[in-house]
Order: sequence, then structure tokens, then C-alpha cells
Amino acid sequence: MKNFIDSVVQDMVSNIKIISVLFVTWIILFEKINLFVIVTGLIMSVVSILLTDMYLMPGNYTDEYMFGLRSMIHYFSILVIEIFVAGIGVIPKIILGDSDVAFVTCETKLTDEFLINILANSITLTPGTVTVKKSGSTLRVLTLDTPNIARDEDPRQVLPLKLEHVLLKYEKTVQRRGEKI
Repeated sequence: MKNFIDSVVQDMVSNIKIISVLFVTWIILFEKINLFVIVTGLIMSVVSILLTDMYLMPGNYTDEYMFGLRSMIHYFSILVIEIFVAGIGVIPKIILGDSDVAFVTCETKLTDEFLINILANSITLTPGTVTVKKSGSTLRVLTLDTPNIARDEDPRQVLPLKLEHVLLKYEKTVQRRGEKI
């Protein structure tokens, strides 16, 4: 039992940055600070890390899975722009009923599973597209309004290529340094 408690404490200390981010997010979501929010925020942050370590991704997230702050801000700024541009493009097609739905299979140039998952989730966040299957670097995407893809043109145009480009740069930088993402 003592070994288990020691490993839990060590895990919490090594992931203090992530716990802090989760805790601040908890407070922001509640939009107030009181004893209940603080206590439940700390408990939920710690429990989230413990469950994630036990069942999903063991390790120190900051070292193994995180972008640098600059890379993250760059990626999320492009993602927000892509979401708004896609949303503005999709709204008239939905209102006019002028859209077709199709499944598109495309290959990403990314090789790291974690970065491919980030890209697949980003595709799903973009209006008009949903990633329905991921197999290695092959993504199957349900997309709205695909006349060019239906004519056997490049299926990669369904990917948010700017986002893939940012992730590719990050992947190459990490590989040059010889690190694991």
C-alpha cells in the first residue's frame, strides 16, 4: 500500500503543471471561486490524472505529450480560424439544402499516432467534417459538400492542410532533436 501511495504522490508531483491547468479550467467553467469549487476542482484534477495514468496514457504529460506554449498558441489560432471559415462556408449550404454528404478516405503525411489523433480531432471540430475512422495515417472522413472529391480529385483537400502543416513542422522539429512526442 505504501508503494502505491508513493507512486501516486510522485505521479502528482511530476504532473503538477497539468493538474494546475485542469484546476484553472475547472474554476473558469464554474465562473466563481468558493470553497466548494476549489475543493472539487483539486479532487477532480487529481482523479483525472490518476484515471488517465491507469487506463489511457501513463507518464509525465508535459514531457511526453505536450507542445511548447508557442506551438500550441500557433496551432490553436489556426484551428479557430479554420473553424470560423468552415462554419461560414457551410451555413449557406445547409440553409439552402445545397449540400451532399460523402465519405472520403485520405492519407495524412503525419507519422506520429498522437499528432494524427490531434489532426483527426481537429477535423471533427471543423464544421462540415467528422473523422469516423482512423487506421494508422489513413483517415476516413464524413464530409459535407464534396463535388470536387466526387470527381476523383485530391481527397486530401478535406483535411485542414494548414493544421497538418503545423503538426508536420512540430513532428520534424521533435524528430531532429531525437525526442519522443
